[in-house]
Amino acid sequence: MVLNSRVEYNILTLAVLLLCILGCTEPFTAPTENFEDILVIDALITTEERSQEVNLSRTFLFDAELEAESGAVVRIIGNDNSTYSFTEQEPGKYISDTSFGAASGVLYSLSVVTQQGDSFTGGPVSIEQKAELEEIRAVRSTTEDGEEGIAIVADGFDPTGEAVFYRYDYVETFKIVSVANPQFDLIVVSENPPLLEKVPKTRQENICYRTQFSNSILLATSENLTESRIENFQVRFIPKTAFELRTRYSILVNQYIQSRTAQSFYEDLRDFSNVLTVFAQTQPGFIVGNIVSDNGSSTRVLGLFEVSQVSSKRIFFEYDDFFFDNRPPGFIRDCPVLAGGSRDPILLDLIKRKTHKYRGDGDPTGFVVSPFGCIDCTVYGSNIEPDFWEE
Repeated sequence: MVLNSRVEYNILTLAVLLLCILGCTEPFTAPTENFEDILVIDALITTEERSQEVNLSRTFLFDAELEAESGAVVRIIGNDNSTYSFTEQEPGKYISDTSFGAASGVLYSLSVVTQQGDSFTGGPVSIEQKAELEEIRAVRSTTEDGEEGIAIVADGFDPTGEAVFYRYDYVETFKIVSVANPQFDLIVVSENPPLLEKVPKTRQENICYRTQFSNSILLATSENLTESRIENFQVRFIPKTAFELRTRYSILVNQYIQSRTAQSFYEDLRDFSNVLTVFAQTQPGFIVGNIVSDNGSSTRVLGLFEVSQVSSKRIFFEYDDFFFDNRPPGFIRDCPVLAGGSRDPILLDLIKRKTHKYRGDGDPTGFVVSPFGCIDCTVYGSNIEPDFWEE
């Protein structure tokens, strides 16, 4: 779940926009003395039986680092007498002490008490509708600009006709294979005089897996349709030349059924994200969620507490499944080679600074090296195969 990073990004932009002089056409430096400190709460509880997560942070300005909200007391309370406490596992990230999934017919409320004693409440909310993510498909596609690639599309359906508002996100994982798979490394034996030595490699650096989370707000609705059905909704487009398609690719798509309140919140957030200039006609202003102060705190709060039914599906595919030109995307970077002997000071300096790694033996003697990331795929991902991975 990545709402928190999107909220923080958009609030950052909001803070800067609010500080700008809307009618100004001359270069200026935005003032910061009126910057407003806003508490940002990201709390989505789903029907999945798992450790649920609540994220707390503060708004921040450009060139500043994320300010996590630590030391808070976080609880979720159901009207079925259930109470779930959360513990801060890392700054601003609160994880439920026990695994649970939201149950139908139960009203849940969020309680957050900050270290400063400010108290905030969200809800009560409950699961309003259910719908299944029927299918996700990868289809060859071309954008309006003529760019070829792969579109990931989703179909959702609620046979009862009650589900209206849908939201999607995804987690993509792709396989990375290094340009070479040497079984040795180079180490510095001596700097003066310079001396390099070839030694057996101690770990697997040839095959890795990189995972990336969606960062877009993907909304769909069946409102004004004859049935609660979503068809061919594009959740991701991957250009034909994208490195993600070089070897093998997988995507997990999540479909959330949400309330009208949540839909409006995300629409406002999305609209605000699309404001590219302070001179745009659309100026959304402060985004209204469903979390409020319940002890008269002057601290403003932005966020959403939502309980949602979630349905997920995963697919795998490769470049050759769609394109037959035998021209898969190139490696993520250029990988030139450099040759030198075991006493080459230039080669020694590259190995010492860890900018290059051994790629093979030279001809007739010496070594060949390439940039570090061409040989060691852990620069880009993990060398541990995910549990879900299929070849």
